[in-house]
Amino acid sequence: MTRIECLANLIRFKYNLSVLRNMVSCDKCNGECCRYITVSYQEPKNEEDWDEIKWMLLHDGVMVYKDNSNEWNVEVRTKCKFLGKNNKCKIYDKRPAVCKNHKLHECEANNEEFAKVIFNKPEDVDNFLKEE
Repeated sequence: MTRIECLANLIRFKYNLSVLRNMVSCDKCNGECCRYITVSYQEPKNEEDWDEIKWMLLHDGVMVYKDNSNEWNVEVRTKCKFLGKNNKCKIYDKRPAVCKNHKLHECEANNEEFAKVIFNKPEDVDNFLKEE
């Protein structure tokens, strides 16, 4: 590794460390990532697809969004049964891989703009389609 590459790595490391220091850590969080599930959804292409999204949005705790990677998702607000009253995981050592792999920079407390488009109610879909 050249001296320039070493210096570039050091700068990246210091930048990442400074960014991480300003983030909310799990011990300061209210367990937001343990209060919903998200599943991928196909990109809506026709009236039937949009109608299905509107149907989903008629249910409590459902949100549909297109994330910053242009992936479509359905989020359902539901608390994990292993989230304790102290907002800590009761099965931390045995938690699923999806929990282990959830990174600090992906945390909702640290990532305000996670989506390009968010639908919370059927009218949001209608308004979106009028603008397109």
